[in-house]
Amino acid sequence: MSRLRYRSRALLGALAMLLLSLVGPPMWMRNTAPVSPAEYEEAAAAYEASLPDCGNCTVETYLRESWDFSDVVHIGIAPWMLILAVLVLMLVMVYVGSDFSSGVITTQLTFTPNRMRLLVGRVLVSGLLGAILMGIAVLASSALSIVWFVALNGYASLPVGSGLLGVMGASLLLGLIVGILGALLVFLFHGAAVAMSLVAAILVGTTLFEILAIDSTLPPHWLYHLIPTRHAESLVVGMSRRSYDQYPLGSTTALTPEESLLFFVGLIVLGAVLAAVVFHRRDIKN
Repeated sequence: MSRLRYRSRALLGALAMLLLSLVGPPMWMRNTAPVSPAEYEEAAAAYEASLPDCGNCTVETYLRESWDFSDVVHIGIAPWMLILAVLVLMLVMVYVGSDFSSGVITTQLTFTPNRMRLLVGRVLVSGLLGAILMGIAVLASSALSIVWFVALNGYASLPVGSGLLGVMGASLLLGLIVGILGALLVFLFHGAAVAMSLVAAILVGTTLFEILAIDSTLPPHWLYHLIPTRHAESLVVGMSRRSYDQYPLGSTTALTPEESLLFFVGLIVLGAVLAAVVFHRRDIKN
């Protein structure tokens, strides 16, 4: 823990996560406010104007839907944690990669020749750092959302089973996962630059894949189960709302949190084996 406490990069990363986590709630909390008289008047005017063309419309058709706290958790906080998880992954890779670029790894190998011990230690610390950063993010976003929601709707409007604890626990788990994977990628590619480029390429590639997959004649459905971002979403949202299902591209096979957890465990095992082999054979120089 002392390594995390006294490294300025980790502290700056924690501060960045705290600030960014507070940016999210203002984007969705305005949807939780009760409908105001002015909004009702606007909806009524729109309803009157639409009568010639929409005989089945009502005033409520033109009113915005006010979110309850479960909507805040599943539509607001959970997707925001997925976005911040990408940032956590990048921060961890910069954190670990700076040790390669600065020669710290070379110095440590001078005093601790056991490379596997160094690899395991860095990976575990990186996983802990990822969990801490995601913990900061989910706690700050959740606290601000709760205070904001109560201020607008009162304590009685907070439900017992909103799924918030599930999102918080899954976010911590996702932070641990991306921290470990980020460190393994840096050790595998001997620095953060190539690792970060690979992650960016995967994100862009999977996004394009899903856009093109709107045409159901394109890819086989099982490819959907190989998209890391979808597994992250299934893990975070699915652990808080058990009825949540993602049906890939019209397939009848849904992603589940259990499948997603196994997917990430498999990635970690594969990355650990490859990183161990490459790091053991690589000639480390300043």
